[in-house]
Amino acid sequence: MHQEHQKLRRALADQHAHADVQDHNEGVPDQAFDILVERAQALMAYEKQMPALLAEPQRLRSQKVIFWSWRVQSAVAIGLILAFRLLGYSDWWYALIVPHLVGTFCGWRLEATAKNHLARRNASIALHAGGALLVLVVLGVLSPWFIVALLIGWAFVGTAVADEQGAGK
Repeated sequence: MHQEHQKLRRALADQHAHADVQDHNEGVPDQAFDILVERAQALMAYEKQMPALLAEPQRLRSQKVIFWSWRVQSAVAIGLILAFRLLGYSDWWYALIVPHLVGTFCGWRLEATAKNHLARRNASIALHAGGALLVLVVLGVLSPWFIVALLIGWAFVGTAVADEQGAGK
């Protein structure tokens, strides 16, 4: 990327030098001026897309985190549902697990863009904390009072993803 930028800068500088020499002799012909403007516009267009090019490796990493986080949490919810059916646990826990499952299915289609990838990656990582809290609450390791923390976590993840979804358009 740096080499491409340098190449465009050199081409512009060379054309400018060529036009400058012609200007001192007999004035800059229209063709030389058009080439100079064209190279300047090519350089400006490349510099405009440089932030996205620089963010691309991080965006790809974020896309992997987002992709797998939502799918893993869906698998956790499915695993809890299957375990509850097999072990005969109380059915009221489904009121927590099914919304978690539906929410994680909705997150499967999230994409990371250059503008929103960090916020979505952070929300996807926070989703794991919510998933761990869900498991601990429904298995009885933590008090049912932690359902409040679980709801706050879901609100945080949902808000972070929804805000960035609107901002990314």
